[in-house]
Amino acid sequence: MPGMPPSSFDWMEPKHNPEYTRTLKAKRAAMYESELEERAGLLQRLGHGRDATRARLAAQLHWDFEDGGSPVPDKRLDAIVDRLFGGTGAPRTLTRPGGPAKGATK
Repeated sequence: MPGMPPSSFDWMEPKHNPEYTRTLKAKRAAMYESELEERAGLLQRLGHGRDATRARLAAQLHWDFEDGGSPVPDKRLDAIVDRLFGGTGAPRTLTRPGGPAKGATK
């Protein structure tokens, strides 16, 4: 507090590790990419196509970062969607391990 003498206890003085601070930007970007991958997977499992999934993810990023400065560039967003959909606009058919999807008919 201003006007008070310095604390006699070392643990009361805040210390910032500059090495840790330098890693925060990369960790933040990785967190957003992970969230986008999970959201893309959910949308795909719900039956959304590649283009619809890409549009929803881009809209989410625009909402979160309306002033710009998104930690996930457009190329990275495209790579996430392409990896999930195999580079095509058609959704993949998912099967459960050990058999067809639940409720599937022949």
